[in-house]
Formats: sequence, structure tokens, C-alpha cells
Amino acid sequence: MDDRLLFLMSRAHHAIKNHVAGEFAREGIGITPAQMGILFSLRMSDGLPMSELGRIIRIDNAAVTRHVDSLERAGCVRREAAPGDRRKSIIRITAKGRDEAVRCARTARRINAMLKEGFTAEEIATFTRVLNGVIEKCSPANGGV
Repeated sequence: MDDRLLFLMSRAHHAIKNHVAGEFAREGIGITPAQMGILFSLRMSDGLPMSELGRIIRIDNAAVTRHVDSLERAGCVRREAAPGDRRKSIIRITAKGRDEAVRCARTARRINAMLKEGFTAEEIATFTRVLNGVIEKCSPANGGV
């Protein structure tokens, strides 16, 4: 059995990313999983600064800008000048963005259920604990990226 965790996690990440993209395309969802995270964040708390979106979904400001640009072109979000500082943007979700987020959530739930198939509740709990441990070990507070 291959125990090269970094290699296996990289392969798993790649496989999941491609699977989700394929499922999104099959469902006619016109956004990416990273953009999905932005829409989910705005559904929970609309009117967030771009820096806060980046902190929530753990991506850098340049990536947030690229994703927000795409979402804005797709009609899923709109930018507003921040009160008191026109250099900053507040991002708001649109009705189209809310609809897209609902479709993404439905597809994500289906994919999560598929990923759990064939595993016991104990195996899933162990896997979840291992993944959270990896995330913690690799977090910036612990010297990770």
C-alpha cells in the first residue's frame, strides 16, 4: 500500500477537483468551486470586503479579485464602493448568484454523499480527523503555508 501522504493527497485533490468541475458542467453550473466558496460566504453574510472573502475561503487577494471579476461578469455579484473609502470594494451577491449558490450546494451535497459511499461512519470520522490534523499541521500558525 502506498503511504506517500503528500502524493496521495495531491492525487486525491486533483481527482476531486476534476470530478467537481465535471459535475458542475453536467449540471450547467457556470462557476468554479473556488467561486462557489465566495457565493456561499456572501449568502451567509452579504456585503463583505474582498479582503474578508479571502480570509474566509483562505485565498490571497489577487485570487479573490480574479474570482470576483469572473463572478461579476457572470452577473452573480456586484461591487460597491465601501462607505468612507472608495478604494475598497464591498461585494454583494445578486439574485442570480443566490440561484447559482443553491445549485452548487445541491451538487456539493450529492458529491459528498457519493464520496462517503462504501465507508463506515467510523472510517469517515477517522478520515475527517486525519484531514483536520493535516490542515492544522500545515496551517500558517504552525509554519505551514
